[in-house]
Amino acid sequence: MNTISYRKSVAWGKALGSLLFVLACLFLLYAAFFMDTSMIRKFFCITSAIIGIPFFGGYFVACLPRALSSSTAVLTYDDHSISDGTRTVAWAEISRVSYKGPSIRKWLVPQFPEMIFHLTNRDTWKVNTYYLITDSEIQSVMKQLRGLISRNGKDTK
Repeated sequence: MNTISYRKSVAWGKALGSLLFVLACLFLLYAAFFMDTSMIRKFFCITSAIIGIPFFGGYFVACLPRALSSSTAVLTYDDHSISDGTRTVAWAEISRVSYKGPSIRKWLVPQFPEMIFHLTNRDTWKVNTYYLITDSEIQSVMKQLRGLISRNGKDTK
């Protein structure tokens, strides 16, 4: 079985970076309530913390388990199928693959980047990358997946 993996250092770097921002937001709350600051500074400290904690905290919660995980595989594949660990799809069932970049949903909840496999039955299979595959790596991964689909996706009847 071959794998498409993320680098453990990327997972740790992003988890620790988001933790640092969460701690900075907690310090802003501390500064707003326990330090002698003006009302306008209190307002900006509290507002920044209210926005920052869910934004960076959600990302920390998503990255930390992947940094602690022993397996770094996002996808595993062979000549017959591809799997994300929960779903396995045969190459012949995949018509194409596309990439949807990150975005922000309602209430500043991040929408993680994902690879979208378009199946021949008009269904889609979405695989989150959780920002762990970097922008430079995603281009080569998508090229590799398209090559695998064209090479292995032909029905052998």
